[in-house]
Amino acid sequence: MDWLKELYKDDFGKMIITVVVTLIVTTFGAFLGGFKDVVLDWWKRRRQVKYQAMLLATTLDHFITQCIDVIDEEKYEDEHGVVHGTVPNPSIKWPEEIDWPSIPSELMYRCLLLPGRVKAASETATFVADHVSGPPDYSEYFEELEHRFSEVGLHAVHILNRLKESYDVQSQDRYYDSPQQIFERTINKILASKEEQQEHQKEMNARMEEDRKKRAAAVAAVVLGGPMAAV
Repeated sequence: MDWLKELYKDDFGKMIITVVVTLIVTTFGAFLGGFKDVVLDWWKRRRQVKYQAMLLATTLDHFITQCIDVIDEEKYEDEHGVVHGTVPNPSIKWPEEIDWPSIPSELMYRCLLLPGRVKAASETATFVADHVSGPPDYSEYFEELEHRFSEVGLHAVHILNRLKESYDVQSQDRYYDSPQQIFERTINKILASKEEQQEHQKEMNARMEEDRKKRAAAVAAVVLGGPMAAV
């Protein structure tokens, strides 16, 4: 440090040292100011993304509850014995405050697909009600409604789980089985029921076909008047 002492002895040296110290202090101050701005900007963006995730999570949570209501729906019979539902079909509408570009593309795409899935579920159930199911119980319609909205509800659960893992958002406490368990159990039950119905229908069709062949053979035997005609 002797050279610094020697430099400081004359006015020129003092000026050089002052200029250098001033530059160091100014540069360090600018660095601190820039670092502060970067940290504040990061913190604000992080809070904004967390807020967007919370908006998504609360909307999904409400929609999931609607889907569970479809499964737990209490039905009633009117004076003619026709069965009616008591809850409206689930629907989802994203809040206008959501800043979609701030959300990761894959997550945004899955969210934006959800309203279309909801519409398709409602339309499929309505088709079954109009062309497959019938009074008085409309059992096929209500089964299709539960099946479709269990699938859509399960899709919403997966998105909500992603939000919880990535952004540490919370969902409402439920004092029963988790929504995922409810939806999976409902889907499995309905698929098993449909498979059983299909097997039953195959057996009925096979018996009807066998009866048809026997009747045709009996008619042929009578018309032709010989046992060989019935073979």
